[in-house]
Amino acid sequence: MSRLLVNGEAIDPARIREETAAVAKLLAEQMPEEDPIAQRLKAREWAEENLIEEVLMRQSAAAGITPSDKVEPPKKSETMAYYKANQAAFATPELIRAAHIVCNVDEKNDEEKARASIERAQAELAGGRAFAEVADEISDCPGRGGDLGYFPRGEMVESFDQAVFPLKTGEVSGIFRTEFGFHIAKMIDKRPAGVQPFEQAREAIEQQLVAEKRQAALHAFLDDLRAKADVQRVKE
Repeated sequence: MSRLLVNGEAIDPARIREETAAVAKLLAEQMPEEDPIAQRLKAREWAEENLIEEVLMRQSAAAGITPSDKVEPPKKSETMAYYKANQAAFATPELIRAAHIVCNVDEKNDEEKARASIERAQAELAGGRAFAEVADEISDCPGRGGDLGYFPRGEMVESFDQAVFPLKTGEVSGIFRTEFGFHIAKMIDKRPAGVQPFEQAREAIEQQLVAEKRQAALHAFLDDLRAKADVQRVKE
């Protein structure tokens, strides 16, 4: 048996076992193809390093020495360079804004009753009533005139996407069925896929760069503590 000492402070073996188990679980999820024995050895090594850093940070804080969270704000050239190098991160999918009327098929409404309700809604629309009015009166999801806001493909069920995405702006669909029931949809607006403009992305990029600089400063602080630390493994 041996004990791990950091500047004379012993790390509880139970804590090392707990941390090793946690790291081992993470490694098993991220690298399932790696040899289990190699994983266990790596988990033990990483766990000990995590706990050494934890002790060093606590000792440093007790001595009144903490890493500075003040970093230089990124320059526009830095944010622009990040934006150009990470275009995929700022890609925006095709978005549509649609409204719908839905008559659910469930324990309260059988197929026949739901079908009758959606056909009544279709007749009201054909008679010239506004889509939003009919939606709020007949739909099983009333409010906001049935407006679903903007959404990309894949956010709704596939059968809904297949019926709605081909519609032109202002076009109203026929009756269609999804797993929820019967629907009529109206296309309100379409936004093509593209890349978020730099000025829209700039604030998020600046926050990301500041976070990275703080992380780098923390790593440098820990590296300095680790270099100066007296870490020993003492046999008992």
